[in-house]
Amino acid sequence: MEQPTGTTSEPQHVAHCNWHPSVETGLSCSQCGRNICARCLVQASVGIRCPDCGQGTRMPTFDVQSSHYAKAVGVGVGVALGGGILWVIFNAIFAGFGILSAVPAIGVGWAAGDLISKSVNAKRGTGLAWIGAGSVIGAYVISLPSSPTSGFLFSIIAVGIGIYLAVQRLR
Repeated sequence: MEQPTGTTSEPQHVAHCNWHPSVETGLSCSQCGRNICARCLVQASVGIRCPDCGQGTRMPTFDVQSSHYAKAVGVGVGVALGGGILWVIFNAIFAGFGILSAVPAIGVGWAAGDLISKSVNAKRGTGLAWIGAGSVIGAYVISLPSSPTSGFLFSIIAVGIGIYLAVQRLR
């Protein structure tokens, strides 16, 4: 007797999802080979993955270790001290030139962002941005005794620009 076309005499094995055992599936993870259903699959650039294998890893640029934070704090303190001292000298030389009071804030912001970024191998992160902003604020606090009182609002705006420059380089 002849078998009808499309059927076999052997029983077929039905695969079930590892995460949803009641769901039949024909899909499997391209990395580990476990069975997955359409509800739990993760689409990856190299095929479909199970929930375990499909979890994303952080990009190396944003993987900031505690040693990077230690370096960043050290550089940030150095920028705050050095920038604050240079800011005091700048204020002494250019006293009375209102708009020039923005130059040190912008310079410290740029230096903080650039030097901290270089010290941590161009890593980026919110914590690093806070350190950069703190170094600009620290330099401003150091320069306060020498800052002209007439342009206080203008100097706050300039510090804001400096913070923006530091944060944009580190975030």
